[in-house]
Amino acid sequence: MHNWDYPKTKNLKNNEVWYLERLLTYGLNKEKINREMLERNFNKIKIPDNTRTFLELLLWNKPF
Repeated sequence: MHNWDYPKTKNLKNNEVWYLERLLTYGLNKEKINREMLERNFNKIKIPDNTRTFLELLLWNKPF
């Protein structure tokens, strides 16, 4: 993830929701999303509905 507006030294443990929103909104840039972190914070992240539906399909095989 390329952080253009925040320093890279931001503590990710306290900001998992922020980190996931940034990855999903601005692109992964060859990074992988930690599945456990995504599952743990899935209901907290603010992402578009189509992205949320697609991730539900990938994570839990939930039909839409």
